[in-house]
Amino acid sequence: MNMKTIRKKILTLAMILASVNVSGRQAHFMMSAFGQGVNANYTCNVTAKFENGKFMHYTGCTIFPHTKTPNAKVRVSIDAEEIPRFVDFLTKVRDKYAEWDSIAHAGKVTSFTKRMPVELKSQGGIWSIYYVDNKPPRSTFDMNKKWEYLIPFFSVDQNGNSRVEWSTSKLEYSARGGRFGLGNTVEIERCGGGEFVFSSVREIQSLIDCFDIGHLSEDTIENKSMLFQ
Repeated sequence: MNMKTIRKKILTLAMILASVNVSGRQAHFMMSAFGQGVNANYTCNVTAKFENGKFMHYTGCTIFPHTKTPNAKVRVSIDAEEIPRFVDFLTKVRDKYAEWDSIAHAGKVTSFTKRMPVELKSQGGIWSIYYVDNKPPRSTFDMNKKWEYLIPFFSVDQNGNSRVEWSTSKLEYSARGGRFGLGNTVEIERCGGGEFVFSSVREIQSLIDCFDIGHLSEDTIENKSMLFQ
């Protein structure tokens, strides 16, 4: 193989890489979840499609929020179509939190809770998957239900410290012990939902930053098998 052929193959490979690639980034965001201390780190994995170096669309997102259930882990998966609405929701929560936190400090407010005038109603495509002790999923829940919303609440404790929180779901149910049917005993378990608890604008912004397109485009997934079709 002569140098001209090698250069041609390298150029072709570079063009393929530049024209079609899927970028992904596993980032950490800060959240003051119950019992975890301030600025605890949680994982948010975002992927997006780029063509010729230009952002096309998000392809998916997975977030691991806090859960109150002992030894449990909650994975919240968000389909691509839901991501812009989710980011818009986070932005509105951030701005309203900043406004209300300022009012609370100025008025020296304590022991107060109020539902925020912001919500995200799922159109389907937001999934909560529960793991206990890293075993197979105990429960899978699709938010494609009319009553399922992400509704944030603003609160100020007795010391004047504020926070905003919401849950992917209050209770989940899963069946264990065999199939449903005559003569089978099925145990029903209750699990707490994935809890999002932020105590500063900076913490909310850290989750929004996970979706930053500039950072996504810098982290191309090395999936070389895509090149050899």
